[in-house]
Amino acid sequence: MTRTSIAEVKCEKCKTIYEAEVIDHVDLSEDREIVKALKTGKANRVQCSKCKKVMYLDRSIVVNFDPESLIVVYDPNARTKAQKEVLEQEYHNVITFNEILQEVGEETEFTVLSDLSKLKELLDEYTKAHS
Repeated sequence: MTRTSIAEVKCEKCKTIYEAEVIDHVDLSEDREIVKALKTGKANRVQCSKCKKVMYLDRSIVVNFDPESLIVVYDPNARTKAQKEVLEQEYHNVITFNEILQEVGEETEFTVLSDLSKLKELLDEYTKAHS
């Protein structure tokens, strides 16, 4: 299942501000069609409603590699250790919310990636194992 939300986007070309549907979360066990877009970094493609300029947004996407018990936050902007630690702390805050989430969190590997080539490697391995 792919979860989306509405984000406000400013066009790089004409500076128009518009709303676009963007991907927040992908569960690969339920949606394998998104793999190609993830591997190329083009999952969050938006198009300006005024000038039709196409842009690919650099925003985080949570990728659930179920049944591998692996959750990856791919965020091309999380390049520093401090930025990655913020995302890790947010994950920790979620899993400590209640006992059930805490149990799932203890059984699940969590990592933050900013390098698209590393995400692509994981996606290739997953695709081979679950084709």
